[in-house]
Order: sequence, then structure tokens, then C-alpha cells
Amino acid sequence: MKCQLTPLTQCPADAHLILWKAHANAWPQTLRPLLDEMALSSESQTTTFGLSSKCLQLTLLSAAEIERHEVLRQLTEYLNSVLPGPLSHPVAVDISGFDLANRVVFARLRTFLVAVMNRFYQLPQLGYRAQQAQSHGQLLLLVAEHNTQSSELAAQTQAVAQGMLLSRKLADTPANDCRPHDVAQQAESWASEHAQTHCEILDEHAIREQGLGCLDATGKGSDNPPRLVTLRWQGGAENAPYYAFVGKGITFDTGGMWLKEGEGMRTMKYDMCGAAVVFGLMEIVKTLQLPLNVVAVMALAENMPGVNAMLPGDVVKSHAGHSVEIINTDAEGRLVLADALSYASTRFNPAALIDVATLTGAVVKALGYDISGLMSNDSPLSHQLQQAADLTQDRIWSLPLDESFDSQVKSHIADLTNTPPNNAAIAVSAAQFLSKFCHQSPWAHLDVSGTALSRGKFTQASGRPALLLTQFLLDICKGKTNEKDSTGM
Repeated sequence: MKCQLTPLTQCPADAHLILWKAHANAWPQTLRPLLDEMALSSESQTTTFGLSSKCLQLTLLSAAEIERHEVLRQLTEYLNSVLPGPLSHPVAVDISGFDLANRVVFARLRTFLVAVMNRFYQLPQLGYRAQQAQSHGQLLLLVAEHNTQSSELAAQTQAVAQGMLLSRKLADTPANDCRPHDVAQQAESWASEHAQTHCEILDEHAIREQGLGCLDATGKGSDNPPRLVTLRWQGGAENAPYYAFVGKGITFDTGGMWLKEGEGMRTMKYDMCGAAVVFGLMEIVKTLQLPLNVVAVMALAENMPGVNAMLPGDVVKSHAGHSVEIINTDAEGRLVLADALSYASTRFNPAALIDVATLTGAVVKALGYDISGLMSNDSPLSHQLQQAADLTQDRIWSLPLDESFDSQVKSHIADLTNTPPNNAAIAVSAAQFLSKFCHQSPWAHLDVSGTALSRGKFTQASGRPALLLTQFLLDICKGKTNEKDSTGM
């Protein structure tokens, strides 16, 4: 996929041209009569007629106040309906009328453009059909003149879309081609191709040797053993702090011995969306060459009811040293995350530790399919994430988390249990369990069970919350730049 700046006068004849009702100064002279007629409607309009070979298709968007969240949502939903993916032709969007120096306008326009670029990919491009759908994957940003802000917008849009593409393809890949070792090999190959990136893989033997008993228990019922993959980006000084991201990577979740019903297993190849997102985030960080040290830890396992599978009532020793009673083998996500969080925290002592996981159906019941759940042990970190979410409209909602939920994770036989003794506060109870494995690191948990997938005519990975996490890191970079400016260094 490619996003590039192009002069207003050079829209390709085979492009879908997208203009704004409020930015009439940018309308091509040859299309003005048609656009004047389209502008009479209060709704956005699209046509393939009367275009005088200026473009292949023309869309006139009804509102340009993209900084208003309701307008952004309305326009994005409209484009999803008129840009059937995968697109087979370029898309050209006029951005000449926007004040890109306005931080909110810049961020919201980037959200809009990333949504457009995500239309270039759909499931048929994975390679499983005899006739493969092709897409040029070209987004042209039409400008009156090149400037720093427009160049930055194009670069960030492409980087985020590129990272989301990696995430979405990985998550969409059928489980028979996306086992723990397959993901590990892909990560190793990715790191070998890029400077400043490093990959380390713990196989099932190293996982046991290093005391990751929860991850080992989750994956030992499968013929495809677990992996713990660490990807590092060294963009800052050697002694600079790390920002750590942990992803739940259950490449397929049958529920183990607590076997799911058939319908419940239909989308379980997507139980590794968290790992896919933090992998894709590393692609974004690398592409943008962020001046930070960033690490992604992917806890990868298949949860299968094999002869060696964990059993309800088993007690295992975690990496953090806590013993864990496994009551429900279908609550395996918090098990693999527990060891991965402890590993990341003790090894990297991160300035911030954030996990991304399709963890509970309860968060979907609470927040629906458009908002991710946020639970954290650190108010400043929670506030930073909320600011990034508000700016990008990659929405999150904070849920409570404190010691009052400790009774939900206590075991009569071990230190902790992986499921509560009742059916209350399931999403928060899972987060409370995870909080015991962070070793006092500033930590936030994003439950993306509702937002990790796009649900329309068919189900596919959404790539969320990559944009939110990118903005979080960009804000940290901006803060560091401001610190240097204020000290004169």
C-alpha cells in the first residue's frame, strides 16, 4: 500500500476522487456543474456518470468538520459503503482545505485516511482462492502545495495502514497456517530484514526452563507447542527506558478441556488479535523510525484438549512465582498474559507496560463492538491512553480496578485462581488477575474483544487499536522533543 502527496491538478483518470462540499475552491473546473448539482443534497453523494474522463468515480462528502467525532464517524461509515474492498483502483482525496497545523484536525483526518487505506485489503487477498483479487493500494492526497504537515500526514497514514495490514493478515490467516511456530518464524524473518530490530524466541523447552508455567500449561495440550516471542526496536539510547506491549496470541482456542460449543469456536482463530496488533505496531514504529526503545512480547499457544492438556483444578507455578489454580481451561488468555507481563516487566523494567487481548466476552456486553475496555494500575498512563483515544477516535472506556476485586481472584488451594467464584465483574476480575503479575510496572490492560474484529457481511480482523497505540507513542516522542527544546539541548 502506498500513500503519497499529489498536486490538485494531477488526479489520475482511473481514480476514485473524493472531494468536500465545504472546500469548493478545490473542485475541478470541468466538474463544477455536476458538483454544484450534487451539493444540493444534504447527504454525501457518489456517482460514476458525467465525469468527463476526469476520474473513474466521484464522491462529494457533505461535511468537512472532521474534528467533530460524530462527523468523522458518519463519513467513515459512508466511505465503507461506497469503497467495496479490496479496491482495484487508486483513491484520491482532497486535503487542501484542512488546517493541518491544528492537532485535532490532523489526527482526525489521519483516522479518516487510515480507514480509506484499510479498504485496500480484504480476505480474498490472503491467497486461498484460485482467482485472486488484486488491489493497487494507492491513496493520493491532493494538495495545493507540499509542506511539512502534509508530508507528515502522508507518512503517518502509510505507516499505520502498513502496520494494520500486517496485523490483519496475520489474524485473518487460518489457524492451520498460523500456529505458534509460524508466527514466531514470521517475526524472526521480519526482524532479520530491518536494522535496529531484534527477535528472540523461547521454545517450549526454554519456556519451562524460565518458569513460564502458565504459558506452558496452556499450550501443552497441542501438538503445536507454545512460543514466547520478543521483538525489540532500539530507537532510543541504550540506557533509555523501554515501552513494552504484550499481546495475547492464542492461535486457536477450543476452550481446552472446557470445550466450547461449535458456534463459539467459529471465530477462535482470532484469539491472537492482541499478538497480531503488537506485531503490527512494531512495523509502524520501525517505519516511522520513532526515537524510542519499544518492545513487543507475544505469548503464543494453541489451547487444545489433547492428552497432555491442562485440567480443571490443576495448579501451576507462574513466572512471577505465584501459584495459580486453573478452574476454567477456557480462561487461558489471562494465563499466557500473566507470564508474558511478568517476563516483560522483570526483563525490561518498562516505563509503561500495555497488554492487548481479546480477553472477555463480558467487555462486549458492557461496551459493545466499538469501544475497547481499559483497566490500569496507573492513573497517568490511563490518562495518556485516554487522550490518545480521544484524539484518534479509536475509542476506549475506563473500568474500575482496585483491591476490592481481590476476592474474585483468590484460590483456596493456591495463591490465585484464573476465574472468579461467581459470575460477577468478569472483565474486571480478569484484569485484577493480570495486575498481580506486573511487578509494580505502570500497566494498562486493553480488552479488545469487541473491537478487534470488523463485523459486516463477514468477519475479519480490524487492526485496532493500532492507531491509538501509535498516537500514544507519538505523544511520548513529542513530549521528549519539547523537553529538549525547553532545556536547549
